Amino acid sequence: MAAFPTSFVNTTHVTMTQFDVFVNPIAAMRKAYPFVVVLQSDLARDAHDPIVAPLVPRQSMSKVAGRLTPIVGFDGSEYVAVVPALMGVRFRDLAERGGSIASARSELLGAVDYLFFGV
Repeated sequence: MAAFPTSFVNTTHVTMTQFDVFVNPIAAMRKAYPFVVVLQSDLARDAHDPIVAPLVPRQSMSKVAGRLTPIVGFDGSEYVAVVPALMGVRFRDLAERGGSIASARSELLGAVDYLFFGV
């Protein structure tokens, strides 16, 4: 298993904000998708299964599909946000928060808009 940055916090009382990055809670997928990013709006905090997109290390993808898979910087590395692979995860499983990629807000929302609305 890969070592995670020391900036990660493992707690049972994690707060969640849109564009926060967490260690992928699905252990079997962690090698391919080490992190997930929360795409759900902060206004939908009552949801028990927030919507996330997996983050893939850029060097592990031979091709990037453009607007649907924006490249984002996180923890000194480049990752691809695989927006077409959106999934719901249980809030309680998002235990290791590593930071935020809110600086990529425009690219992430653009990918969501393109996926669902074609714009």
